[in-house]
Amino acid sequence: MMDTTHLLVTDLEVDTALANPAVPAAIRAVWQLLWESEVRLDEVLAFDVPDAELDDRLVVIRHAKEVGVYEAGITVSAANALRELIGARTDGPLFTLRGRRLTKAEVATAFREVTGGRTIHALRFTRQRKEQGSTRLSSTADQPEGKTA
Repeated sequence: MMDTTHLLVTDLEVDTALANPAVPAAIRAVWQLLWESEVRLDEVLAFDVPDAELDDRLVVIRHAKEVGVYEAGITVSAANALRELIGARTDGPLFTLRGRRLTKAEVATAFREVTGGRTIHALRFTRQRKEQGSTRLSSTADQPEGKTA
C-alpha cells in the first residue's frame, strides 16, 4: 500500500492559510471551496458570478468532468466569502486577480508558499480521506448540504 501521508494537510494548516491576509481574498476563497465542497480546481476557476447561488448555498458547475452540469452545496462560511468577493458584480469571472480570471498556477503557487510546500491537490485529497474515515472538527451547521444531480 502506498504511503499518502505526505499528501495530507491538517485543519490547522488550512485554517492558517485561509486566515493569511497576505494572500488575496480570491485565492483564499478558492482554497476554501476546495477544502469544504466537492468541486475540483478547474471547476472552481471556471465559475462566473451567476454560478454562485449564495442564498441557497450552492454553486453551479457547468462543465463538470464526469457529469456535465450539477450543483454542489457550500458552507455558510464559503458563501460569506463568495458574497464579499462578488460585491455588487452581476457577471464576469467569479475569481479574479488584477482584473483577470485567476489561474491554476497562481492558486497552486500561493498554497505551496503559505504551507511550506504542500500541493493544492492536497486540499481535495485530504477532504476525501476525511469523508471516508473521520469527520471534520467543526459544527454540523457549517457543513455543505451535498451535491445534487
